[in-house]
Amino acid sequence: NRFNNSVPGTPRRSLDIMYEETRTYTTSTRAEYVPAFEGSTFNPNLDLDYLRTLPGMLKCLAIAIDFLCFLCVLVGGHAYYTGIGWATFVSVFGFVVSLSLLILYLFHIVDSLGDIPWIVSEMIFCFAWTIFFFIAGSVLAVGSVTAYGSFAWAVAAFFAFCGMCVYGLDCYLKFLAWKNKEKARGGGSPYSPRTTDRVDHL
Repeated sequence: NRFNNSVPGTPRRSLDIMYEETRTYTTSTRAEYVPAFEGSTFNPNLDLDYLRTLPGMLKCLAIAIDFLCFLCVLVGGHAYYTGIGWATFVSVFGFVVSLSLLILYLFHIVDSLGDIPWIVSEMIFCFAWTIFFFIAGSVLAVGSVTAYGSFAWAVAAFFAFCGMCVYGLDCYLKFLAWKNKEKARGGGSPYSPRTTDRVDHL
């Protein structure tokens, strides 16, 4: 026997343990999110799948609220009231910016202009318009009570507070996207998970 000849008087079982090789494997799993359109060139194409996502729905809702708020302000009470100019500015500017952003997402233009910090820019805009709509809604609510024949301002105040909620929710979603280091992309499924396995030999 090879083991008995090399070490006389040592049991075979003990020698097998001495020559046993131990290997330890450690496996760790890490999930990463990679944009589905990474490396894409400037090729605008209409993709309505973005309208099915929550950010797309919020943009459509914000556009509708901006328009309805401006319409109620327009047909409301006296034009010389101080809050009319502010409410008009907030609703019209919000309508233009939200519509422009929606078009950029629908045509995947934000995919091609990846160097622009879209998430941060939208987060700042939504945060500002959350505050602006709160001020506009408060001013319109006071005006609807103090001014005669200005019932439409009360409706406009309602839409203004609705706009505050919509932009506030969108701001929160943009904050989460910025925190997770995501990139703005168009389409219905802008992010695809990627799982990598790493094996370490000890």
